[in-house]
Amino acid sequence: NRIRFNAHHRTRMPLFSRTSFRTPRKPPSRKSDSLPNISHLDESTYSARDLQLDGGPVRMKLGGSELVFEEGQWVVAGAQGAPGSKEFTKLQKQNLRLLEENNMYKYKVELLLDMLAASNADCLVLQRELNALKKVQTPVKR
Repeated sequence: NRIRFNAHHRTRMPLFSRTSFRTPRKPPSRKSDSLPNISHLDESTYSARDLQLDGGPVRMKLGGSELVFEEGQWVVAGAQGAPGSKEFTKLQKQNLRLLEENNMYKYKVELLLDMLAASNADCLVLQRELNALKKVQTPVKR
């Protein structure tokens, strides 16, 4: 009573007996809605000028405002005095320069006040010495 092993006969467990577990199905390919392929678009959806690089500044619309990349910085296009605009950046630089200049003048005023206090102290010392010398040189009258 020998048990013969047959290579073609496999013992299967009930859980893995279904073929779907051994070879999973490949999911259907999906089309991306967020990144359309430009080659599939027709000319009615875009113009040729939209796809060309004209060499001008790079522009981007973000949150209702248009940004332009100029001189290495993003600035708001057309908004005078708005944060990020050329004028705003220029005013920020001028404000920083004026603050530094103001600090320099404050330092100079402090230095001049210290010099004035020192010269006033020297003057008082000389005045006392002069008064002491006057007392010694004047004869006492009787």
